[in-house]
Amino acid sequence: GTVGKEQLISSCSNGEPNWLYIPTKGKSSKTHAEFVSEIKELARRAATTANKTEYEYISRQVLGLRAEYLSDVAPDRKQLYEQAKNTIKKQTGNSKCKGCGELSLLDFLEKAEGKSSNFAEKKFALAGGGTLNCPILTTGGYGAEIQYQGVTVLSNLGNGWGYEMTPAELAKKDEFYSIY
Repeated sequence: GTVGKEQLISSCSNGEPNWLYIPTKGKSSKTHAEFVSEIKELARRAATTANKTEYEYISRQVLGLRAEYLSDVAPDRKQLYEQAKNTIKKQTGNSKCKGCGELSLLDFLEKAEGKSSNFAEKKFALAGGGTLNCPILTTGGYGAEIQYQGVTVLSNLGNGWGYEMTPAELAKKDEFYSIY
């Protein structure tokens, strides 16, 4: 089967995934009719604008709306991410850094470097039914891949957070673009 890999620049400046563009379970309360109307409106605006900046803005809105549209069939990526973060936090035994607030999963992996535990050879089981593995990157340090039901639902291999779509999401994505 084909896997729909989406590599979006979907990291926030703090290194956390940008949930505006990444489908995660239970994100929307819109009706199908509301979606159809919003999707068609964005398509109309995209077709009529000649302004490159506005077109890019509309494209980002389309991706955000698509993430929301997929959310009713999406895995709970947000919860899997939090579980992965807590797993690594426990492994590194370092939950606080001086005055920087929330740490991202990558921050914890960075701290893990040079410690005796070799993350690259381990797979961590997550409570939500997913697994986390941390491949060593060619650029040094660790990446993060969260798998769920055989699909890499969230990964960061040094260039921002990306994700692959589940079969249900792929079907829903086709539905989205048939409206658009």
